[in-house]
Amino acid sequence: MEELLKQILTKLEVMDLKIDRIQQTLDAHHVENIETDNKLLEAIQTTNERLDFQRDKISKTEEEIYLLKQKH
Repeated sequence: MEELLKQILTKLEVMDLKIDRIQQTLDAHHVENIETDNKLLEAIQTTNERLDFQRDKISKTEEEIYLLKQKH
């Protein structure tokens, strides 16, 4: 009976170690995913800023064309 208890405790310790390793792996992947998400958000923000700039440029050009047509 005592030998069986020792075996069970040993198996529990091994399982605890495995669970700890799995948790560490999950934590590392979670951090990696957050960092990747932040990079993507940064890229999206840059793209949006460029689009806003181009949209403003187009709008100003359209306004100039309209004003030129009004003069003629």
